[in-house]
Amino acid sequence: MQQEFSILQLIMNASIVVQAIIGLLLLFSVASWAIIFAKWLSLSLAKSQTNSFLRQFHSSTSISNLYTAVSSRDSKHCVEALFFDGINEYNKLNKQGITQKDVVLENIDRSLSASIESQIDKFEHSLSTLATFGSVSPYIGLLGTVWGIMHAFIGLGASGQATLSTVAPGIAEALVATAIGLFVAIPAYIAYNKFTSDISSLNNKMNKFGDEFLNLINRRLMVTTTANQDNM
Repeated sequence: MQQEFSILQLIMNASIVVQAIIGLLLLFSVASWAIIFAKWLSLSLAKSQTNSFLRQFHSSTSISNLYTAVSSRDSKHCVEALFFDGINEYNKLNKQGITQKDVVLENIDRSLSASIESQIDKFEHSLSTLATFGSVSPYIGLLGTVWGIMHAFIGLGASGQATLSTVAPGIAEALVATAIGLFVAIPAYIAYNKFTSDISSLNNKMNKFGDEFLNLINRRLMVTTTANQDNM
């Protein structure tokens, strides 16, 4: 408790410029933790839904029933969104009478690629802000430290008393800015790297599922083509 009170006193006794810098860093910290919490929530939900859907997809015996179940859900993430968009594109092509295998597969592939890009863009939203907080906060804190030390030595020169008791408080006030800058940067960097890894993993799963889905459509088209040839 005494340590917290001492740090608070150091901030209160700091110069206006250092206080402004510390205030800016605290705003960065609040914004950073808000982004971290929101991103953790959305990525956790996406990973959970992805794993759940992949189990349903691999164990499903009816693509139509699975599509009906997915269609009834309000929000669709990752592989669910890919599956939904891919089936929609396949149905549109069927309604238009387009049955050539190469054309169908090419159109579905483009639809899946657009869906993956859209999902990744959504997950990467605000990550650049988190990276910015992580990279600039130490420098902003260092600016506060440099300014505070400069202010302390100017005051020391004016007083003419070069003792530890007169120098230490000013330097301590200045170093608080660097400490707060690191307090903002370290969690932001850790979260950024963690979220980047999670998004990369989801991207790999979506691309792998896209290949599986294209193989599924290819097999269905081959069966349809074979059936038509037999009827001929």
